[in-house]
Amino acid sequence: MSETPAPAEPYICPHCEATHEHDHVDERAVVRGYRSRLAVVSGLRAALVLLAVVTVGLLLPATAGLTWVGAGLLAWLIATAVGLLVASADLARRDGNAPRTATERRLVTVSVLTGAALTPVLALLVALAGRAWADGSIVAVAVAAATGWLAGSAAADVVRALRLRGLLAADSRAGEVSRASAVREREHSDEWRQLVTVVATALIMGLWVALCWLLPAVAVVLVPLHLALVAGTRRLLSDRTRTR
Repeated sequence: MSETPAPAEPYICPHCEATHEHDHVDERAVVRGYRSRLAVVSGLRAALVLLAVVTVGLLLPATAGLTWVGAGLLAWLIATAVGLLVASADLARRDGNAPRTATERRLVTVSVLTGAALTPVLALLVALAGRAWADGSIVAVAVAAATGWLAGSAAADVVRALRLRGLLAADSRAGEVSRASAVREREHSDEWRQLVTVVATALIMGLWVALCWLLPAVAVVLVPLHLALVAGTRRLLSDRTRTR
């Protein structure tokens, strides 16, 4: 006579004590890790800007260094402001019933591409000013302009990251939405990609300044080239995100 098997013990999740089998996500750990990553990347951005400023200090006298770093920062401000203005005007002309996600995506795309089209033009202006007034070499001015561009974009990203970091810990409806979004998008985090993009864009700005210094007419070629480069990079990263 065979023995009757003992009934199996009910399943209990060791994390949340749910009785149904499921893939558990420790939401607190995800949010905590995300906040830590935001702090680390913000610190790296600040360190890179400081390193770039020190490099400029080695290449140029203090007054000249501040001047050309300021020129690069002003170029970034102009590109960003014009990009936002054009994107806002484009948004105002479109159907207000479009999905919010699509609207935000178009706003960012138009802003970024407008700024990309302006970048070589601004590099040309910095280069022409450098040829007329700079006492330093072409390399020094290009590095200083790239540093200013890096400082502007890095500062904007740090402010955004720190605001988001605070929001993730906030006991509010907005904080709950941010935490839910962080958990939902945990496999598509792009802080490191944004850091690389910011540094690469600053380096390219410096390169365009140097090229325009040597041959101002090259700006005619750099405008479509830079626009195509930015658009292609965004498309590649977007396709890679969808396939994850």
